[in-house]
Formats: sequence, C-alpha cells, structure tokens
Amino acid sequence: MDKKPYPFLPFEDSLVGEKILLVWQESHHSEKNLKEHLLKALGLTEDLIVFTPNAIKQKLMVSYPTEIRHLIDQKNISQIKDLLLSIAKGKSEQCPSPALDITFELIEWILTGFDLDDVLVETLSALFGTTLNNAFVDQVRAEYIKELRG
Repeated sequence: MDKKPYPFLPFEDSLVGEKILLVWQESHHSEKNLKEHLLKALGLTEDLIVFTPNAIKQKLMVSYPTEIRHLIDQKNISQIKDLLLSIAKGKSEQCPSPALDITFELIEWILTGFDLDDVLVETLSALFGTTLNNAFVDQVRAEYIKELRG
C-alpha cells in the first residue's frame, strides 16, 4: 500500500512563504488570490503541491545550492530563476516531480545569503504570474528577519 504524499501548504509550512503571503496581504490581496496565481503560473493543481520525501530532499538540498553557487560564479545569474521554476514545476533533471517546498527553501536561502534581489524579483514574479518589484522582496526580507529576531 503506497502512502499518499503529505500536502505542502506553501504559506503555512514555509517561513518565507508565510512572509510572502503577509506582504501580499498588506497590498490588500487575499491568500486565495495568491494561491490561485501560484497554481496558474506553475500549471499545477493543488494535489501536486506535496512535501518532497526526506531522503530525496536531503540529496537535492546539497546539489541545488552547489549548482546555484556555480551559476553565480559563472555569472549565469539569469539561469537561477529558470532552475527554481523548473524545480517548482517538476521539470528539473534531478527532480521530475513538482517540488515547491524545495523551491521555497532555496528562495529563503538566496534571500538571506546573497545579494540577488533582481533574481528574486524575477523568480517570484514568474512563480506567482504577476509583476513584483524590489520593494516587495525588501519587505519580505524585513518581515523574515523580524520573525527570526522575535
């Protein structure tokens, strides 16, 4: 008997997802609206948004940061957005199933460890199928840091 995958709730199960939602709602938008944008932009249904099994996740959370660092070193910054979107959609060579949980973890890692706001703006805009700006990313980062400091 196969176990049913556990649903990943991007705005509850991820701290960066919570902060994206908070900033989105401060612009007078709803969670339902943001989730609809996300599903439409990714071409996914809600039942495909599930947690990645731990063994797979651990492997990917070693290889993807290495790949992202390599893209940064090679000055191929624009490919980071493409990589993150392919992971979310399940179109990555290493991850053939949608892995929004991994995408959100990598966004969080980039948000807190790199000066790549333009990449984050492009990625989040594509992820949610809307136009966002640097002020949005700045506000998400500020809310994230505020949460960490308590």
